[in-house]
Order: sequence, then structure tokens, then C-alpha cells
Amino acid sequence: MIGLQFLLVISAFPWHVLQCIPVEATIKVALEVKGRLDKLKKYPRETYNEVIDRLTRDALEEAAEELADEDICDLEEAIAGIKAGRVYTAGELMRELEID
Repeated sequence: MIGLQFLLVISAFPWHVLQCIPVEATIKVALEVKGRLDKLKKYPRETYNEVIDRLTRDALEEAAEELADEDICDLEEAIAGIKAGRVYTAGELMRELEID
């Protein structure tokens, strides 16, 4: 009976509210990993959750900044063009674009 009451209470909450409820979990880390986390703390009372949150945010930002394969190909083509002499001087480019 208690399970049914719990289910009814949960179903009364909108889904987006339930997504905001923090969930805690225990994780197991090796002593050497804990030692590295300790060294990465910005201040002594910073929690491991805060350290891991900061590190994962930084890693995701770096991953988003990495060049896509297409970007790398474009850069390689541009470098090859420069080495082959396919370049414009500033004056030639201004004349081509009709800029005074």
C-alpha cells in the first residue's frame, strides 16, 4: 500500500521538477585517484563533487573547442595552397573585391 501511495505522489509531480531533484551516489576510487583529486582542490574544503564537476565541465569545453575533421582538412588545403604559391597580396585582393 505504501508503494502505491508513493507512486501516486511521484506521478503528481511534473517531470521537469523531478529532474531537478539531486541524486546522490557513492563511487569507489583508488587511493591514487583520491590523492590526485586532493591535489586538484582549489581550496581545502572544496568537495570532491565540486572538483569532479569542475574537471568534467572543463573537459567538455575543451572537447567542444577541438577542430572537426572538416576544419582540419580545410586548414591543410589552405596551407598546401600557400606553399604552392596560390596567394593574393593585399593589393590584389582589394582590386579583386573593388575596395579602394
